[in-house]
This record gives sequence, structure tokens and C-alpha cells, in this order.
Amino acid sequence: MASQRTQSSETVEFTYSWYEDFLDRIQAAGYEIRRFADGVDPGTVVIRHDVDLSIRDALRMALLEADRGIATTYCFLLSSALYNPLDREQREQIREIESLGHEIALHFSTHEYWEADHEPADSEINRRVDEERAVLETLVSDPVETVSFHSPPEWVLSRDLADIRNAYSPAYFEEMSYVADSGQRWRTAPPVVGDFGESAQILTHPGLWSESDGSFTQRVEQAVTRSCRHANAKAQREFIPDGEVGTESTGGQTSV
Repeated sequence: MASQRTQSSETVEFTYSWYEDFLDRIQAAGYEIRRFADGVDPGTVVIRHDVDLSIRDALRMALLEADRGIATTYCFLLSSALYNPLDREQREQIREIESLGHEIALHFSTHEYWEADHEPADSEINRRVDEERAVLETLVSDPVETVSFHSPPEWVLSRDLADIRNAYSPAYFEEMSYVADSGQRWRTAPPVVGDFGESAQILTHPGLWSESDGSFTQRVEQAVTRSCRHANAKAQREFIPDGEVGTESTGGQTSV
């Protein structure tokens, strides 16, 4: 997600209601909505969700889509500052998303390994991606085959990588229409279904959408607040079960 959106008379409302209408328009135009795992053919739209801010918000969007009989692809970070896929509650949310028929994929951050101006060899990228995929696969039932790159550097775009279904490979990024809500700023203009052509890829970030409209900054601040509250509540339960701030406690566990 990049910078904050520019307000205009054409600005999309980042609400669930608007997104539901958008899905309806896509299907009314005759497109079949698919996951990356389902492949791409003429007349199809693949939807991916890069989960940058909140697994809870991803589940909300996954339920909305499932109610319409739609299955899409949800991409999760292992290095997020705002959520932890290994956390018990959030792990169960990911599993619920998968149980709805959605594809679970990896949202891989190159920035955790390399500087933006350092272009690693394919083998180095594959090795790091495989390490993270192996972790994510411990949480879900199906193999993790699709990978999207977080805030991708130029050397990721339009790059084919062996054994990786790269959401930015030419087949998905150049050879079809590409629509993204990054930073609540659509790449050129709000999406027009009639301009999609034979096939399209749509990228959304679930944390940017809610019941009511809100700015990019508001969405990020809300996610940070919720994340801090979750971490605080968990720390209180684990380390200060009796609320005795300033008193050493191991919560009934052996301290080593």
C-alpha cells in the first residue's frame, strides 16, 4: 500500500456495500470470478487480497464473498508489524477463510531480506519464499502455491520465477487488465468493468474497507490501535494475570 488517495468526485467509497456492488457488476458483465489456483481463461477475473493490516478484516471480506458464492485468493504476511498468523485467534481466522473455499497464499516482503536496489538471483528469492511458504502451510490444508510481493520493488514486477505462481508475472500483470486499490489510489482511475477486456486481475487490501468510508490514514491508524490492544490484552493475560502491574508474576508457569 503506497500513499494516501487523492480525493475527487470519482473517488470510490471504500465500503463493503460498494465492494458488493462491484462484484455484482463484474458478474453481470459475464465474467467468472476465480482464485489464482483456478487458472485464467478468457472471460475470467482473478481477485487477490493482500492482507497488510488485519486478518479480522480479511475474514469479513471473505465471508462477504462466500455469501455470493465467490472464492478468491488471500495473501498473508509472515512479517507483519500488525498481526501474527501463528497467534491462536488469528490462525483460526485464516483457517476459517480457507474453509469458505478461498485460496490461502503468501504475501512475501522482499524488504525483510534485501534492499530495494539489490536484485537477488532467482534461486535466492525461491529459497526465501519456500522457507516462508513452509511455515504458512503448517496453518492450512492446501499447498501454498501463489505468492504476491509486498510493496514490490521494480525487479519483482513482470518476473517469472520457477516453481512460484507470482501474482506479478507477465501472465497476470501484463497480459490482462490489472486493477489495484493500493493506498486507496486506483492505478489510473476507479475501475470500470467495461474496460477489463478478456480477463483481469483485481487487487484489494481488506483493511482499507469497512462498513463506512474512511481515509487511508484512518484505516491504518485503526489497524494499529486494534493491534496494540490485542497485544496488550494478550500480554496482560500471559504475564500479569491478576492485573498486578509492577509485581513479578509468571502466571502460574515456571520461570526459566
